[in-house]
Amino acid sequence: METFRRIIKLGYTNFWRNRYLTLGATLLMTLTLTMISVSLVLSLVVRDLATTIRSKIDLTIYFRDDAILDNDITALGDRIKLQNGVAEVTFTDKRAALTIWNRLPINDNIKRPVGESYNPLPRSLQIRTTNPDNIQGLVSSIAIQDNQKIICGECVSYSKNKETVDRLLSITRFIQRAGLFLSLFFGLIAVFNVMNIIRITINARSDEIEIMRYVGASNAFVRGPFVVEGILYGVLGTILTTTFLLIISRFISKTINSVFANFGVDFYALILANIWSLVGIQLAIGVLLGVIVSSISIRRFLKT
Repeated sequence: METFRRIIKLGYTNFWRNRYLTLGATLLMTLTLTMISVSLVLSLVVRDLATTIRSKIDLTIYFRDDAILDNDITALGDRIKLQNGVAEVTFTDKRAALTIWNRLPINDNIKRPVGESYNPLPRSLQIRTTNPDNIQGLVSSIAIQDNQKIICGECVSYSKNKETVDRLLSITRFIQRAGLFLSLFFGLIAVFNVMNIIRITINARSDEIEIMRYVGASNAFVRGPFVVEGILYGVLGTILTTTFLLIISRFISKTINSVFANFGVDFYALILANIWSLVGIQLAIGVLLGVIVSSISIRRFLKT
């Protein structure tokens, strides 16, 4: 236990004594963790964006024939609710349709003629699905449930253009893959830089290592302080990366939110909601990288 304490104390002392080399190694570690964090944040944004986009894919059935009773429409809606893959069914009557119409940003000359006395707006059933990929199958299932044949052929449509949404989903997947590739690429470069700076740190103290070897220090005792330093590189790099991430995300949050205003993405809130997961991943990678690189770099000095 006393030897273990000495190793930790020596590693901690060496970490702060070699300030310039420590600063270089820590900054490169911070760069590595930043690259990884940016990839993770990008994945979170794309995941939430894709979820929001998919949630907007729904199905709307319009009933333009005023002779159809509201009770028949709601009865059809109740049967549709029982179908697999249906999350919610909302009935919009003529009054609700008029309220929506009045909120639309269209020309008053077009909007004004429609009112309580003259309301040609169709009633509708809006169907939200649990899996938008199966929406075509749901259309076929709804046709079977329509035993009164009150749905006309052209009255079923997607409330959001499915081709546009599918294109957006493809773009988000591409962005996610591109972000992962770039993060791995730059992260790999940063890893090599961390390895080089730690090797330089160890080489600069080769005389110290030789002296420890001459006085009979074991391999574990020689290696231990450098492993402690590697852990400290990871811990300090995590602190700097997290601080940088919070500050930058705070500044750019409004810009990103405005770009994705229609999708309800709150960038800063997303960071805060996942901050401890990000810190845990950064710390694990930083400490592991520091320990592995330090152990590999000092191995040649331990050869007998």
